[in-house]
Amino acid sequence: MKLLNLLRTLPVFATLFFIQVETASAAGVGINATRVIFNQGNQSVPVTLRNSTEKEEYLVQVYLTKTAKGTAQDQTLDVLPPMFYLASSQQRDVRLVEGAGASVLPKDRESVFYFHARAIAASEKNAGQQNAVMKGEVKIALESVIKVFYRPKNLTLTVEQAQGSLTFEETASGIKVINPSPYYITLSSLSVGGKAVTLNPEMNNTMIAPFSNMDYPTPVKKGKKVWAAINDLGGRSEYSQP
Repeated sequence: MKLLNLLRTLPVFATLFFIQVETASAAGVGINATRVIFNQGNQSVPVTLRNSTEKEEYLVQVYLTKTAKGTAQDQTLDVLPPMFYLASSQQRDVRLVEGAGASVLPKDRESVFYFHARAIAASEKNAGQQNAVMKGEVKIALESVIKVFYRPKNLTLTVEQAQGSLTFEETASGIKVINPSPYYITLSSLSVGGKAVTLNPEMNNTMIAPFSNMDYPTPVKKGKKVWAAINDLGGRSEYSQP
């Protein structure tokens, strides 16, 4: 319990420096998935975290936000337990459960949240670490972030049908990709007429929301469209249109 109490005191006595990584692994602590699907009606969905180090112990905090870089925790889905130790070479499940806010989520389309696993090394125990905190030393914590998709019942299309249903329109500077489906579609690659279109998560242009569209600048506007979308297992599914 000493380290748990220590983490609670860190915001008061020390500077805690966070580095966020939109991936399933950071700081020796990883998540055994690149995305999580929470189907409406499920009582809970497990998420497995692992400590891949041989000697380091971590104190891990898990929570959801509405945006990838958000800090305000969202209680639409609860994460249990919210804080725990993860010993070296060990793994542990946490569970996502529907919170009170789930009842007001849209029923005609998916909703997206971001699962954060924030890890701080807990190897310096007892007085040494307590003294470091009291002196105001900087502590570094890394966090992994993956997407959580809340999927309502009775959506009319399958994921595969939705990913293959994208349509394309020419624009003044390139093309518009239209998602007519109730699913979030995350592109891992896109080309038009054999010319690759730039996709970059930092540019927020890889995920197209339900019933929405995204503009992409490209000098090539005509020709065969080939794209790959991330499926429920985190793999790539490829599609094309003439």
